[in-house]
Amino acid sequence: MIFTGKVGEQMKNIKFYNQKIKCSNSEVFDYIIGNLKETIKGWDYFVDWAKITGNVDKIEVSLNIMNYLIGKSNIEDEFKKLLKEYPEIVTLIPILMACRDGELTVLDPSPDDVFNYKNYSFKKKKTLSEREIDAIAEFALKSGILEIFRTQKIKNVVDYVTSMELITEIYIKKISEQNKYKYISQATPKKIREEFGYEVKVDKAKRIFDFAVTNNSSLYLIETNYYGGGGSKLKATAGEYKALFDFIKAGNNKHKFIWITDGKGWISTKNSLKETFEHIDYLLNLDMLEKGLLADIIVNDL
Repeated sequence: MIFTGKVGEQMKNIKFYNQKIKCSNSEVFDYIIGNLKETIKGWDYFVDWAKITGNVDKIEVSLNIMNYLIGKSNIEDEFKKLLKEYPEIVTLIPILMACRDGELTVLDPSPDDVFNYKNYSFKKKKTLSEREIDAIAEFALKSGILEIFRTQKIKNVVDYVTSMELITEIYIKKISEQNKYKYISQATPKKIREEFGYEVKVDKAKRIFDFAVTNNSSLYLIETNYYGGGGSKLKATAGEYKALFDFIKAGNNKHKFIWITDGKGWISTKNSLKETFEHIDYLLNLDMLEKGLLADIIVNDL
């Protein structure tokens, strides 16, 4: 089943853009194209990002050590070996989760204690005990970090920590924490069903959304990417998200789909991007995130 709403119906959200970026209907897409970023590496204007990562150059060696894990099937054992040999990589765990805390407390209910809390430390140490290694590996496994490496979702860890995905997560995390919302990164339909109680219809069995956010009333499914250069992949991506939107709406017309994309690569493929912009619920770039449009959409249940 394909969602058969007309383009005009999808463009009901155009008034939102009009109000937020002060553009007429015909100018909104031009604004998106006109404010694409040349690069996303080394941005100082992402103040929160700078606080989280400090200087990427200082941790680049450790990040490259983590590349060893990409594609490993016995991921937990391999991670433990790395922690034993290179204990300094423990400080990367919060960075990979877009979190600035060196210690985290997680609610981990057990049959005997519903409010069982576990504390995890990611502070730099010269050596880690077997117990500490087991605890860190447990956290990385249960939080989904190791799964990202195993399934090769990350191609290069240095690139990942300056990626659209992690930059976007900074905004989503802030919105969620300020408003007591919940979000999932690397969200499969199964995860969304188990954690949020929503059923999501998708176009392929292995579909993983970059993020799923609930404001306790609606579900927002978010994909994000960056293209510094052009090519046929961009047109295919735009078409893929149009089709994905149709599948989502066919399953539940109330679910919202947001595509966050950026990069000068879109200039040569702007017709395909415009078609998708006019078809899906929301298309945003990083300039719009900075101006608070993502927060407005989710907080105001738009």
